[in-house]
Amino acid sequence: RPYFSLNPKCETFWKILLLALAAICAIILITAWPWTRSLELIFSFQAWRTGPFEILFRVFTFLGDDEFFMGFFSILMWNVNKALGFWGAFVLLSSAVFSNLIKDLTMLARPAIEGVIHPAGSYAFPSGHTLTAVTVWGYLAVRLKNNICRIWAVVAVIMIAISRMVLGYHFLGDILGGIAFGIAFLLFFIWLSGFFYEKGWLEKFSMPFLLLTAIVLPALLTAVLPGVDPPKILGLLAGASCGYIIEKEKLNSSVEGSLPARVVKAVLGLGVLFGLIFGLSGFLPSAVPVLGFIRYALGGIWVTLGAPTLFVALKLAGRRG
Repeated sequence: RPYFSLNPKCETFWKILLLALAAICAIILITAWPWTRSLELIFSFQAWRTGPFEILFRVFTFLGDDEFFMGFFSILMWNVNKALGFWGAFVLLSSAVFSNLIKDLTMLARPAIEGVIHPAGSYAFPSGHTLTAVTVWGYLAVRLKNNICRIWAVVAVIMIAISRMVLGYHFLGDILGGIAFGIAFLLFFIWLSGFFYEKGWLEKFSMPFLLLTAIVLPALLTAVLPGVDPPKILGLLAGASCGYIIEKEKLNSSVEGSLPARVVKAVLGLGVLFGLIFGLSGFLPSAVPVLGFIRYALGGIWVTLGAPTLFVALKLAGRRG
């Protein structure tokens, strides 16, 4: 099963390149750990934190933000390819849980730089933006298998990684850790998903069992994982998974449609999504893990089930066979 290319030589090249890159990052971290967490090194990047360059790097940092990915994968599911959008979001959310777990285990501080404000209670290692950039853009490049996607994945990872140092949010070591752990997660995920697909395991389970697993597993992880992010990430994952399972079985909407219809779906769908996520924060605050889990689960259900149902009712989308 080719993961990276239908050409055997390209397939071997990409496997060797990724493994070598992860190994190099790990070796640097092990042999030069103090240097990778040097403030002097970060200060050398601060020269780029000015004028148009700062704007450019803030744009690339935004391309690694949760809000961007929520909107991006929602539009992908509604207007382009449901499976690609859902599994891309699944990679994002599961890798974010992985990243947060490592952060909470290492508990390393972020760079102390004047004028840079860090989120309360957030840790540095590994860089979550870098790790998710590797997993998400890498996964999409693997799935789509074309040179434009490969080039964009490389550019996005490099620029997002650099932006985190230019803006003063991470040390070089955090970036190298994000790359190494991101590659490891990406390779494991594509192997595991290929294994499940080839064995046809998902077709062997009933819908009630899949729904129960989609709710119980994230809920259990929310209960045991520390920090304020797991309830949000896992709530979104639980809701999106349940909605996707039900929509695929009961509605099976199509993504085809005219350009105006696609624009209306994007605007309407994102309006409701962010209305749920941010509008209900006063009633279902993230400070209470259960309530935060429910709020984000509602957002996930909306993306994969609520919005497609509304689009079909408004005749913005049709249904397949």
